[in-house]
Formats: sequence, structure tokens, C-alpha cells
Amino acid sequence: MPPIPERSAFRADIEGLRGVAILFVVAFHAGVWWMAGGFVGVDVFFVLSGYLISGLLARELASSGDVDLTTFYARRAQRLLPALIVVLLATLAIALFFYAPIDQRPIASDARAVALHYGNVLFARNAVNYHASAENPFLHTWSLAVEEQFYIIWPLLFLVVARLWTGDQQEKETSKRLVTMMLIAGAVSFVASLWITRTSQPWAFFGMPTRVWEFALGGVAAIKVSKRELSSRSAGLLQGSGLSVILFSALAYSEVTAYPGIAATLPAIGTAALLIAGPWAPSSLVTRALSNRVLRWFGRLSYCWYLWHWPLVGLGAVLVWNIGVFGRLAWSLLALLLAMLTYRFVETPFRENKRYSKRPHVAMAIGLGASATMLLVAFLSMGLASRRASTPSQRAIAFARGDGMRHDCWGSILENATAPCEFGDRASSTVVFLMGDSHAEHWLPAVDRIGREHGWKIIATIKPGCPVADVPELMNARLKRAYNECTSWRRAALRRIVAAHPAALILSTYNGYVATDGDRSPWRVSTASWRDGLRRTYGVVTRAGIATIALRDVPEVPFDVPSCLSRRAASAPFAHPCDYDRSASLSAPAIAAQNDAVRGLPGIALVDMTDRVCSTPRCSVIQRGRIVFRDDDHLTASFSRAEAPVLGARLVAALKSIGAAN
Repeated sequence: MPPIPERSAFRADIEGLRGVAILFVVAFHAGVWWMAGGFVGVDVFFVLSGYLISGLLARELASSGDVDLTTFYARRAQRLLPALIVVLLATLAIALFFYAPIDQRPIASDARAVALHYGNVLFARNAVNYHASAENPFLHTWSLAVEEQFYIIWPLLFLVVARLWTGDQQEKETSKRLVTMMLIAGAVSFVASLWITRTSQPWAFFGMPTRVWEFALGGVAAIKVSKRELSSRSAGLLQGSGLSVILFSALAYSEVTAYPGIAATLPAIGTAALLIAGPWAPSSLVTRALSNRVLRWFGRLSYCWYLWHWPLVGLGAVLVWNIGVFGRLAWSLLALLLAMLTYRFVETPFRENKRYSKRPHVAMAIGLGASATMLLVAFLSMGLASRRASTPSQRAIAFARGDGMRHDCWGSILENATAPCEFGDRASSTVVFLMGDSHAEHWLPAVDRIGREHGWKIIATIKPGCPVADVPELMNARLKRAYNECTSWRRAALRRIVAAHPAALILSTYNGYVATDGDRSPWRVSTASWRDGLRRTYGVVTRAGIATIALRDVPEVPFDVPSCLSRRAASAPFAHPCDYDRSASLSAPAIAAQNDAVRGLPGIALVDMTDRVCSTPRCSVIQRGRIVFRDDDHLTASFSRAEAPVLGARLVAALKSIGAAN
């Protein structure tokens, strides 16, 4: 999200629109519930950039018949890099001082990607969920990387026109060819965005090619559409419509919205409408609202505030895990103060320095040197972070984070596992199925050991994010739609289990799918839906005469356990004790629903291991000398395996209670 580029005539409404966009983004990142679609502010910035940059290039092409790439890139570097360098260095310092040692190297690695201007590609490749990655202080730089990559390719389009079709051609013909090329680029990008949003949403969200159409929309508005005269009444109506659809998007969209896809057209078209109509309605209500001094002030600071706010919000969450909305807003206000200082003493002096403007080659060299410096600092930070994480205590904690059982039975959200997935005593004729999501999988080390000790062949049937409850209405956060793949997998798995008629079936699933009081998340289902869904699943297997054990879910810790232990071991500033409240960690609605679901059903028993994870009102995340969790709700394989004797005894007792042989 770059600063405002040069333009032929200053427009206060554009500066105010930037203020609206940054307020949307900051409110969204702070977790203001009614601004769940505030991420559309980034789309506003994309269209604005396309409008301003295309207008700048078109004016240069019209006046000189050519495009000076060196000057263009030098000006972009002069505007973007100074503030970025300051924030990147400060963020690395914050991470090395406050963050857990085991988290510092990944952050420094992300800084390397930011320095090389491809952070968006890294996040897309890692399938980062933009709505659930608050721990990454560089996540927000994805949009800056998209803009930087756009700046590389967009002037080349104008250069092609300058080389092939200018000369004796009239300005009208040149503009027509520019618009044609923009429309073609935009159409290809838009189709790709629609397709990739459904097939690989992170690439659609973070990728530059799937965002080009937004820049192109702004470019077409700048070169072609804005030249068409509008009456003040028509312009005012267009402005009102444009602002309305942007506001609607910010208020109506949420993390459940498939984005960008078709949904991104509303804020993009709304922005284009405001840009087109603005010059023809200088005294309209919308123009006056956007041109007020407060919004314009936020607009001037938008780039620096955007850079600062996310790292500080992340720092607040590191220091106080239950920071809340007001806490995030408070850190955002501190970021605004830093943005004011950065704008005054860093961005403005470099932007207005005429020496660099007159010597673009020097500015380019300085820009490349600055990027190289950021890269070097990121590499040095990676080395320092690696050394800090190499102490025996930190290595043990880092091991816990990756302490999961190695197998090929996961599959993925879209694909099912194809491996045999047999564990325990594989030669035994006594077959026990383990079915569920990741909260079934984290018991697999224990069940594998139990199978070997009791002579059971264990067959694991697991799928990420797919509960055993028959709730086809459940939405998937990554797919941004109903998790149809889960529904199909569950039905097929149950048919397979019924056909195999095993000696026993163990079901385990995460309770976090169930909404709690005040929970507005679209990824949750009601208590009634969960109860009915569990009962349908339980009914399928119990009616088939299969002895069934339903494992209670484990507590969910309100912080990342390895990070907390790492900060504690390093005596990091404001490191808190790594314990939690037992009652708050259990989902009362989910437990009640499960109790109701099993009531009256024959051949099913509940087994609860909560006391082994947490048996006192305040619970430590280390039990009997072992780290319990590898994140905030998944057991380490070491802890799971160590609990096999207790779990095995309880499974056998439960099977006896329902009349099953063991």
C-alpha cells in the first residue's frame, strides 16, 4: 500500500478515501466484530493505486512519447523503502527481544521474504490463513509485495504501447490501445481469480496475478472512463452508490466470505465509481465527507500506520494472550503515534528530496542497497535466533512443537488418505477402528501402543478438520464454504466401518466446532446441531451392533504452549506462568451436547481423560514430566504415548460395561 504518487491535480476526496480504507483495515485487525469485512480496505488501495499509477504513466506517455522506467522505479523506491526499512528493523528488534526464542527464526525468515519483496508468495505457498495468523508480525506486508510486483510489470505495458504504437498516432488512439491492453490483462486476472479462489484460495488471496484486475479497473477509470462528462446529479448518485457498496462489503463480509472471488468486485467497483465521479461532483455530500480534514489526515498517514499497526498488535498479543478488542485498538493507537513520527521524519523527507528525483540512477542504487541491507539484517537475525533456540531447554520445547506421530494417514482437506493406516498388532484378527479429526489423531500414539499390548489391530480413519458429528452445514475456514469433502468422507468411512464390523470403534473429535455464548464465528455450529449430528453418527454404528467408545475432548489452552514455555525459559520480558483455568478450557455446550447424544443409545460408552491432562482448578501444561500440548489443543505424541496404560485400562473397562469382549 504505497504513498500517494504524483498526479496532475490533487484530489482531497482520494486522500480521504485512503483514510476510510486504513480505518477499515485497522478495525478489522483489531477484531471489531461489526467490521469483520474491513479487509476490503486493501482492495480500495489496490484500485486507487491502479488509478493513480496508470494516470501518472499515461501523462508521461502523452507528454514524452515514452516511459522512463528508471525514473519510475526510483520514485517508487524513494517513497516505499524508507518507512519499510524502519518498520522492518523495528519489528525484527521487537521479535528478538519479546518473542519466544523458538519463534524468532521463522519471523526472521519472513523478514527475508519481505526484504526480497515476495512475502505474498511465501504466505500463499505455505497456505497461510489470513484470518487466523495473528502471530506473524509480517503478514500484513503481503499487500505491499503485491503492489511492488505490480509496479514492476505495469509500466512495461505502457512501454509496449510506447514502442509499438506511438509516434504518429494520435493521443486518442494511444489511449484506446492502453485501455484495450488493460482490459485484456484485467479479464485474464479476473477469470483466474474466480477459478483459483475455489481451487487454491491462499494463492488467489495473496497472489499478484489474481489481483491485477483491481489495478486494471483503476487504470481504465483513470484513462478512459473519467474523461466522460457527468452531470453533478449523476456524479453524486454514482458516488453515493460507490461508497455504499464499499461500506456494505466492510459490514457484511467476514472470514467466511470466499475471497477475493466474485466478492471482491463490490469494493473494487465501488472505489472505481468514487474515482470516476469525484471530479464532476466537487460539492456533493460524499465529496465533502471524504474531503474532511480528519479523514485526509488518516489518509496521509495510511501507509506508515499500515506498516506499524500489525506488528504492534502482534506484540500486544504476545505480552497478553487475552488482549481483546480494546487491547488491540490501544496498540493500534500507539502504532498511529509511531506512524506520525515516521511520516514526519522518514517518509516525507525522503519523498520530497529533490536530489534523488533529479538523479534517478542514484535513487535506484540506494533502493537496491536498502533492500540488500534489509536482507542482510534478516539473515543475521536468523543466525542469532538459531543460536538462542539451540540451548538444551529450548531444544526440548522446540521438539514438543513438532512432537507428532509420523504416518501417511492424514490426507488433506480436499484429498483422503490412501495408505493402509494399520497400527498396533497388525497380525491380529481383533480389529479396532479409530475415527475422527486431529483430536483423534493425537491419541493415535497411545492407541497404537494399546493395540500392541492388547493384541488389537488398529485402523486409523482420520481427516483434518472433519468432525465425527454429522453436521453437513459446517463451514471450512480454508475453503470458505461448506466442507462437502468432510461429509462425503464421513459417510464413506462409516460405511466402511459398518461393513468391516470391528470388535470396537473409538471416536474422538474436537469440541471447538461448537459455538459458545457470544461466539459470532461462522465456523461454529449450534449446540443443538452438534447434539443431533453426534447422535446420527453414534446411531449408525450402534445400530450395526458395533461396540463404540466416544472419547471426551481434551481441554483447550488459551495460548500456544511451546511459545509460552520458550518465553518462560528465556526469561523474556513479561513472560507469564504457563498455566490455565480448567473450567474455562472445557466446552460446556459441547460436553452437554455429547451427553445428550449418547443418552439412551445401547452399545456406546464415554471415556474421559481430562483428569490426566488437567486435574486441578489451575493446570500446568507439563504433567508428570512431559509437555502436554504441541500447540494450544493437540497433545504431544510423547504425552499421548505415555498415557497408553491409563487409556487402555479405561477403554477395556468401558467395553466391558457395554458387554463387549476385550
